[in-house]
Amino acid sequence: MSLRGDRRKLVDRASSEIALLVAACGTTRDAQISATTGDPVYDSTDKVRFEIEQTAHPMTFSGDKGKVDVSFRITLTNRFPTPITVKRLTLQSMGGGVFRLETTSRKFDTTIAPGAKESFKFWASAIATDQITGTRAALIVRSTVDALQGDTRIHEVFNRRVNDQFGIAIGSN
Repeated sequence: MSLRGDRRKLVDRASSEIALLVAACGTTRDAQISATTGDPVYDSTDKVRFEIEQTAHPMTFSGDKGKVDVSFRITLTNRFPTPITVKRLTLQSMGGGVFRLETTSRKFDTTIAPGAKESFKFWASAIATDQITGTRAALIVRSTVDALQGDTRIHEVFNRRVNDQFGIAIGSN
């Protein structure tokens, strides 16, 4: 199928889900919709393979104004012919929405051999303004990897989708 056909299917699916939401809003007092926009898969290089997974979905409370720390696992595979040393990882969300990450950086000093894979535990500060979907809402994350390959500095950027592509939360008070 063509790219145009795939996009049409996605638009049709989203339209159906929005119609379901509108119908449900007639019977409930609260409803939220969360959709991600932007380029969900972008790699500035093919020399580093980047994977990210949200490993926890903590609850949010209105008294905390939705502020919460969220756990991620970032896995990097070194495709360079020489070792790289990861010095800093940075995460931020792209766009706004009911769940977003504040720009968060963490320092590391981890060497990855050629062809090897290394996982990093990463806690990021987040704001989840909808207590129903909380930290399960769709999110596109931009990540930067700062590393050294010998004496050469490496600065690479990756975008990835985390959680669902499209979500609807319906609740009542």
